[in-house]
Amino acid sequence: MDLQTLFSGILASLEPVRLFWGFVGVTLGTIVGALPGLGPVTGIALLLPLTFGMEPLSGLLLLVGIYQGCMFGGRISSILINVPGDPAAVVTTFDGYPLTQKGRAGFALTLSALASFFGSIVGFIGLAFLSVVFSKFAVKFGPPEYFALMLFALISTSGILEKRPFKAMIVTVLGLLMAMMGNDFVTGEMRLAFDSPYLYEGIDFVPVTIGIFGVSEVLSRIGKADYTLFKEKIPNTDLFPKVREVWENFGAMVRGTFIGFIVGVLPGAGATVATFLAYGVEKKISKEPDKFGTGVPQGLASPEAANNASVGGSLVPLFTLGIPGSGTAAILLGALMMMGLKPGPLLFQTSGDIVWGVIGGLLVANIMLVILNTVFVPAFVTMIRVIDPYLVPVVSALCIFGIYVLNYRMFEVWIMLIFGIIGYIMRKLGYPLAPLVLALILGQTTETSLRQSLIMSEGSWSIFFLQPIAAVLMLANIAMLLWPLIGSLRARRNKEAVGR
Repeated sequence: MDLQTLFSGILASLEPVRLFWGFVGVTLGTIVGALPGLGPVTGIALLLPLTFGMEPLSGLLLLVGIYQGCMFGGRISSILINVPGDPAAVVTTFDGYPLTQKGRAGFALTLSALASFFGSIVGFIGLAFLSVVFSKFAVKFGPPEYFALMLFALISTSGILEKRPFKAMIVTVLGLLMAMMGNDFVTGEMRLAFDSPYLYEGIDFVPVTIGIFGVSEVLSRIGKADYTLFKEKIPNTDLFPKVREVWENFGAMVRGTFIGFIVGVLPGAGATVATFLAYGVEKKISKEPDKFGTGVPQGLASPEAANNASVGGSLVPLFTLGIPGSGTAAILLGALMMMGLKPGPLLFQTSGDIVWGVIGGLLVANIMLVILNTVFVPAFVTMIRVIDPYLVPVVSALCIFGIYVLNYRMFEVWIMLIFGIIGYIMRKLGYPLAPLVLALILGQTTETSLRQSLIMSEGSWSIFFLQPIAAVLMLANIAMLLWPLIGSLRARRNKEAVGR
């Protein structure tokens, strides 16, 4: 790849008609991303018919704009009303919503937009310059490596490493049990389905996520006589972060970006895994990990950068190998094939002008998005201030609408309501909500990778230590589990030494 080829792709995406469709894509994507439960997969699937009859590059620019716009938009409802727009935005609620409760909604929206833009730009650069290198690395990830990676994500981000891990462990195990519901891919037997045909394919994490976070938030609000986010008008100076504040969070953006891009390259991992990993790493290296979840800017900036960097990463295996790096990339794979393109090693040779036009369009889309998501921050804050007295019915309607349109069945709505009650009870009893969703999302991939690995090794657990990448990850997992024990032993020795 040379810079002239990339520049030609950018110019192709700037032609008036294509620029128009790119703008339509990022606008629709932002709106869809902000609606609870929809996300990029549903958004692209619903809007795919718009591309029928369009010339390939214009259609792909529309879809890529929707993809990137959903990643930007998912943070809006997470920050403002504690309802994640999509699963990848779950982590954004951890510190984004507490910032809103502190009256810093504008700050949180702008900081997350800048982090998203930085992650997107680096993801674009990685897609343009490192496609071949990272695609070769991704091919080396087999079942042992995936199991070690999923285990790393569960351990580092579930709360098991905190001072009081018992409640986090209970919630994580519950999430893993829920992930086992449905058809066993090895034996074909039904597990934990309770003779319900709705559970034969397992339980969808989207209604669980919206119920745990959105509905439980509604129930919490109902129980309070006076709950308003904005009792006083927010000065315009508080709507945007200062240069110093952005610089203080730049390191978190960088770390989240690289995690997001690398995880995005791995087929099947996706943005959700990237955001949880980024948050876990940030919390682990922080000098004040106990403050995470109370409105720590680094806990917002890093996952948002990871979320958006994963877009460029997921397109690497899609373009170079024909392997989707995420569920959304799988929809794009179908769109490419529908338009007569053949993703794989020869794509750049047979349809290079279209591919580089899409890559160039990704850069243009990000510029549009950062303008859209910073200039209109006052509008977002004003909107939420106006509707604050009506927030309970608004959030309830968004949750029910977002879940119902998934499959147009009431079953998912009932699942959402049940887990909303469960989430409300967990809040009251002090149980963390995030580990349940994390374990449910990663549980099936973790179990599948584990069982595939043991089948490959004829039941020998040594396979996880004979593969170099898997061995490094497994050693990291063991070190993380032992570190709190070592810390407690050191503290006990120091206490005994002082007592003497």
